[in-house]
Amino acid sequence: MNHNLTTSLPSPALPTLPPRAADSHKGDYGSALLIGGSRGMTGAIALAGLSALRGGAGWVRLAVADRCLETVAAYSPCLMTIPLADDKHGRISLDGWDALEPQLSKAACVAIGPGLGQSRELQQLVGRVIEHACCPLVIDADGLNNLAQSSNWSRHCKAPLVITPHPGEWSRLCGVAAGDRDAQCQAAIEFSRETKVIVVLKGRHTLVTDGQTAVWNQTGTPAMAVAGSGDVLTGLITALICQGLGPRDAAHLAVFAHGRAAELAQRELNSHVVLPTELIDHIPPLLAK
Repeated sequence: MNHNLTTSLPSPALPTLPPRAADSHKGDYGSALLIGGSRGMTGAIALAGLSALRGGAGWVRLAVADRCLETVAAYSPCLMTIPLADDKHGRISLDGWDALEPQLSKAACVAIGPGLGQSRELQQLVGRVIEHACCPLVIDADGLNNLAQSSNWSRHCKAPLVITPHPGEWSRLCGVAAGDRDAQCQAAIEFSRETKVIVVLKGRHTLVTDGQTAVWNQTGTPAMAVAGSGDVLTGLITALICQGLGPRDAAHLAVFAHGRAAELAQRELNSHVVLPTELIDHIPPLLAK
């Protein structure tokens, strides 16, 4: 990795969450709204929701394709669900917008993408969420893949925006080959500087940048290289924003805690792989410290 890319950019100290007041209640820690889930991909949105809960959001709502609602709700009684109209393939359809739009104003942070699937209607739906959300927005996974079919999408966002692409997703968004890490990181910094979008470019040393600062994360382990780990990160970023951290600080702390939780889980389990559910279980003790 060519760290000279960011030598001119400051690297802020790791943010911390303030302690919880003794008389606090769920309303003090924000409402998270996560949009996603489709037939065959219910686990992704459930993992993101469980991570948001464990990350400390006051209450978590999952807006999912109608036919997936019971499956998603069964993952935990702590998750609230909102049914959205779906298409014949079990993906949220554009007809779901009428039920989704009024929920946006109730959220402290909105996330979209885990398990969402891809379609022309979802491309429009993601665009509408970007245009109408007034609170910080986190976009991951198929949220990004649907955006890759649009142009100038970043210009339509009214609220702070965090995107969390892996190299393949970032290649589809910016046109730089996934195998050229240095060029991808430079493109992320330049994109963030131009658009004010916070980019979390995932990888061995995940880059978190707002165009003015850059952090190379040093936590993590190959044991977390399993489907679902990214959904956990999405939920955690969302939860930290709900609790009052700015989007850049939330992304910074979430990436650090996400990697460190995986390290702790691997050590405790003595395993070569850490499942996303095991990763989630190790997040609360870290945030408590």
